[in-house]
Amino acid sequence: MKKLLNLLLTFSLLVLLIGCEKEILPTSIEITGESEVEVGKTISLEAKLLPENANDKTVVWASSDETILKVSDEGIVTGIKAGEAKVIIYAKANPDIRKEVIIKVLGEILPTSIEITGESEVEVDNTSKLDVIVLPINTSHKEVMWVSSNEDILTVDENGLITGHKVGKTVVTVFSLFDKSIKTSITISVKKYYNNETDSLVLGIEDVDNMFNPFYAITGPDNIIVDLTQIKMFRNDKKLNYTYGDDVEAVVKDLQIITEGEDGNVRTTYYFVLKNNIRFSNNTPLTIKDVLFNLYVYLDPAYNGPNSLKSVDILGLKDYQTQTKNISENDYLLLNDKFKDNAKNRIQALIDAITEIKANHNENLSEEVFRTYLSAYTSKSDYYKNVLSDYEKAIDLFKEEINKEYINSIGRYRDITFVAGNGSTYRNLLTTDVEAFLYNCGYIYWSKKEERLYSSFENDIYKIKLYTKEQAIEKVLDDMIPNKMDEVIEYWSTGINLNNYLINVVKEQYFNDVKDDNEVTNISGIKFANFKDSIRVNNIDYSVPKYEKDGTVKDGYNEVLSITINGIDPKAIWNFAFSVAPMYYYSAEPYISQFDYENNFGVKRCSDEFFNKVIKNADKIGVPVGAGPYAASKNNGGIEDISANEFYDKNTIYYERNPYYVMGVPIIKKINYKIIPNNEMLDNLYRGDVDFISLDSMSEIVDEIQLKSKDGYGYRMIVSSSYGYIGINAGKVPDIKVRQAIMHAINTQDCIGFYEGTVKSIYRSMSINSWAYPEHATPYYPYIGGKVPADLSVVNPDYAEYVTSLGKKSGDTLTKYEQEKFLRYLVESSGYIINNDGIYSKGSHKLSYIFTIIGNETYHPGYMAFYHAREILNEINFNISIQVDPLGLNKLAKGDLTVWAGARETGIDPDMYDIYHKNSNFYITKCWGYNEIKCNYNNQYSYENELLEMLSELIDYGRKTTVQSKRRIIYSKALDIVMQLAIELPTYQGADLYAYNSTKIDSNTFTPLNELSPYNGLLDNIHKLSLVTRKNNY
Repeated sequence: MKKLLNLLLTFSLLVLLIGCEKEILPTSIEITGESEVEVGKTISLEAKLLPENANDKTVVWASSDETILKVSDEGIVTGIKAGEAKVIIYAKANPDIRKEVIIKVLGEILPTSIEITGESEVEVDNTSKLDVIVLPINTSHKEVMWVSSNEDILTVDENGLITGHKVGKTVVTVFSLFDKSIKTSITISVKKYYNNETDSLVLGIEDVDNMFNPFYAITGPDNIIVDLTQIKMFRNDKKLNYTYGDDVEAVVKDLQIITEGEDGNVRTTYYFVLKNNIRFSNNTPLTIKDVLFNLYVYLDPAYNGPNSLKSVDILGLKDYQTQTKNISENDYLLLNDKFKDNAKNRIQALIDAITEIKANHNENLSEEVFRTYLSAYTSKSDYYKNVLSDYEKAIDLFKEEINKEYINSIGRYRDITFVAGNGSTYRNLLTTDVEAFLYNCGYIYWSKKEERLYSSFENDIYKIKLYTKEQAIEKVLDDMIPNKMDEVIEYWSTGINLNNYLINVVKEQYFNDVKDDNEVTNISGIKFANFKDSIRVNNIDYSVPKYEKDGTVKDGYNEVLSITINGIDPKAIWNFAFSVAPMYYYSAEPYISQFDYENNFGVKRCSDEFFNKVIKNADKIGVPVGAGPYAASKNNGGIEDISANEFYDKNTIYYERNPYYVMGVPIIKKINYKIIPNNEMLDNLYRGDVDFISLDSMSEIVDEIQLKSKDGYGYRMIVSSSYGYIGINAGKVPDIKVRQAIMHAINTQDCIGFYEGTVKSIYRSMSINSWAYPEHATPYYPYIGGKVPADLSVVNPDYAEYVTSLGKKSGDTLTKYEQEKFLRYLVESSGYIINNDGIYSKGSHKLSYIFTIIGNETYHPGYMAFYHAREILNEINFNISIQVDPLGLNKLAKGDLTVWAGARETGIDPDMYDIYHKNSNFYITKCWGYNEIKCNYNNQYSYENELLEMLSELIDYGRKTTVQSKRRIIYSKALDIVMQLAIELPTYQGADLYAYNSTKIDSNTFTPLNELSPYNGLLDNIHKLSLVTRKNNY
């Protein structure tokens, strides 16, 4: 019991002692945390009671003004409105221990602006990061949204990561999500960089004629294709001076011209120092051998291509061409006339024989019987001795013409329309190629009175729709052979082709008959000047050259060519600016190995066989070869062993750089030409199928391309040497007054209006930009529906006489009746009467003509002029139809069009020989109908022959002086005669417009702007052209 009491006593004492221990109270408070808070935002404060061992660490939080801020039991301060208030903290165990902090409640910090940082360029299929800064820095509203203005070009994600999709420019905008009016933008260029080694430059070009031969290319597109592979003797600068030298892409290194003599015995010698480092694309050297080969090709009597080098009076040229030593000018002309007369007499003998056989046998003869009768004529006299062979050749040529006519008719039925007597138009009456062919050949014809079609083959016109091609051709041949072969020779192109063939036959026979001792083996005025002795040119001596084993002229040596002409000739220098094509390719053995610089030049003289089978063989027509900046290549690459089908494959023509080009390796390795109709050029550019195109210089096209500049398209418009015209083939419209009627019915202002202000009127057949254009020229054939001009002394005399007889004064107009009366006068004074079909006719010839728009659509400067002329002419009993022909250029080159709208260039020198001289071989003279005019069967073209003689004499005079003022007067007179011939009606002075993809082509590498001219284009320095690459992106 006692023990229990002791325990209780001890416990009681212990409790008493514990209860009496001293309590530890807080003595101070420490506060940490921010002193500012935004309205609507919170901050956290922390309170710490000291000492650390205080028994009760509980604190109490309070706000001095809860309208400004509130504070939670955990010290979370919430801003209520802008201002200041105290946060009060005290210890629960000791309320006297307290702490106050002033908290500033800030108003809301709004964003005021946005900045973007990052690159302004990204490549296609690549990404780049844009960063954003929302200002001020302490705003609480930093959320943004990214937007691309064109997601086809570029997209942007929510983090500012941009991705390029296609070339172009787009605007990336970033908005504040708090306030979308706060935004900023950056223009991003999406670029694609190209590789000059692997990416091709694609150029657009209109349809080609596939004559890719430097000696025979005729059409503009064909010459473009050829020129890329060639190098010229020399070039020209912007001021039309000829240029040469080591820094010029030309064969000539130096040139000196010396004129000597006086009083009718003047001679001019051109000394051409040739570079010694030019190589063809197969790495063989270009030497004087190649230059001489080219000269002797162009100057051979059998050459009938478009080059007019023969027009230069080179010393000894006439001797060489006639194989007659020291021939006089008069004898030279007589001999050439003899060739022509011989051919003409053979044709006339054939016509006479056919006519007599038909007269003596009043029936249709079989071809076998006809040949028997014709054969009998060969023994009658020398006059008839060739009639059978000439007849057989005529048949071959006619069959060729008929087959060509069928090819030309393919697809044309869609364009042929017919006009009734009341002026209404019928379309789609022809529905097959066969019908178009027979219509063009005159076997389907239209009755304006009965408003229906007839055929001489079938009473039921619809049966012809079932003809096959073979049936149709056979029908025509059976009808014409043999009983109408005289008509074929007189009125079809067969007669002209036969005439040209016979001239060459006569020439070749003449040259074959020349005795060896009288043979003229070279042209004395053309020499390898330092072949045996040194020559001095511009005070530099050029010794006899030495050669490497491969024929390359050794360093330190140069070959010198000299050409001496009789008199002076301002055009001659430009005739010598020919491209030098390689003899190794365009000639053949044994002619190459026989080359000796003096008597043999790689050419078989006066041989049709050599020109047709060697120079013009299929490979040499299909694949051009030269020393130019580019070489023909295979479609899959490579410049060796190229076939025509590999070079031109599926409407694309392929090139690769010439690794041996004298001006340095071209920058772009691969270039293609893509064949595209003119009306599809822009669409192909926009689709990226081509990179560079040539266009009509219409204001709306210029405006369109300007709008497209933001999408990466550029353009350049250059003063042009080209002018528009409407041509009339005198061989197909044989009466000059009918041609005049057509010209008076054409309103050239329709062509001007098409361009809407980008072209000018032109009244003579020469570019306004030529120094020789007669500046005060006015229309020679005033539009019949227009105002009477003030000066009637410079217009068609028939028109002047007519309006004068009516008492018309300057500015007056003719009534419709007066217009029709004048046009009918022109036609009827030529012997035409209206036939039963309501069409003017004379014999078998009807005034039924096709006006051709060359191209694929009626959207053409000549279309409305043709449309309105057709209305006028069909009102007075013509039968005019308008045809859109994509093969028109090909047909024009062959002289197959009747009336057409075209454009052509005036050369650097205004000499008119190529285009208008009677002896020119240029293709356009076929289009004018010169062959028919010169043949002059039945004296049908006697007046035109007189004009042509006068015109040719003036052209010759224009080349006998270098004084521009004299030449200007001469050409003014010559141009008036061109108008009198009524073969060409000038319509407008054009401009050259080019468009290109500026995101692919580095436009800084085009020909510099200060060097551009009508004769120096954007691509003249194509070897310097570059695609847009990383290296040249500046």
